[in-house]
Amino acid sequence: MEKLKGYLQLMRLYGIFIVMMPVLGAIANGIFHHLLFLLIVGIAANIFGFIQNDYFDIEIDKKSGYVANRPLASGLISKEEAIIFMAILFLISLLITMLFFSYFSLLFLLLYYLFYTIYNKFSKKFAWMEYSLGLAATMIFLAGSFSYKKEITLACFLASFLPLLKYAFNVGVSANLKDIKYDLMQSVITTPATFGAKVNDKIYLPKTFIYYGYALKIVFILISFSILYYLPARISLLLITVTSFALLYTIYKIFENVEKRKEMLFYAEIHEIFTYIMLASIFYDYVAINVNAFLSFALIIFPPIWIILCLKIFFGGKPLE
Repeated sequence: MEKLKGYLQLMRLYGIFIVMMPVLGAIANGIFHHLLFLLIVGIAANIFGFIQNDYFDIEIDKKSGYVANRPLASGLISKEEAIIFMAILFLISLLITMLFFSYFSLLFLLLYYLFYTIYNKFSKKFAWMEYSLGLAATMIFLAGSFSYKKEITLACFLASFLPLLKYAFNVGVSANLKDIKYDLMQSVITTPATFGAKVNDKIYLPKTFIYYGYALKIVFILISFSILYYLPARISLLLITVTSFALLYTIYKIFENVEKRKEMLFYAEIHEIFTYIMLASIFYDYVAINVNAFLSFALIIFPPIWIILCLKIFFGGKPLE
């Protein structure tokens, strides 16, 4: 039972946003069939990335006051077991893509694994590696976009930048801030550090870093609104407008609570959820017209509910680490 619990923790079942990227990529390019296969590819690829991240960070995690109890760092699951699990996940995603989707889709899936591996391998050694993770998310988004087509629309092309921007903020800003004390103590080079962030008795964040965080999200919002020019946009426009205010407010609360790690983690989680909701909201009317309103609603609501349930069931409602 303890081993099973370790595997569940290793898989990070709450991490559903990259899972949804190939599905949203397909929808953005007018593909509404075989979405279940894309979902399975997303699940396998997403879990692979999480396990690989823990695999590369074993020694760093052992020294952390927050994540030293992770299955690989604690020794509950061996390196060999993790490698076998990753190989199975990789083969599942590869076989489904080769059997059902285009060669373009296969190419973008392989690029996803490349950029995700670069991020996992070097994220603790170099700054700005969140852009490699963001590129990975964009690649698997495009794997969905090209699953049954050889070209993409302008709206889909614009939407493909949103996963990149999402992870540039959610990893480069909020995720790096939650571990900033231990990262700086272990000489881990992160984006906040390159801006001059320091930790003594208190955490010091330069204004340039704060402005950078806001700029990333403003660009994300502007692209989201620009995509609606090419798509039906009644409910979508309302959803994106409301979500924009929620994003800006939660950014403010993240920076305001940087000294209060628990509160900052709460707002970082909420912010990430709203970021996904905005991305899915862009296609609400588009999906409702071409499929049905239930799918539109499910694409927005199901992932946040899934996260809450997983955290409640497997992690006792604790913030993400």
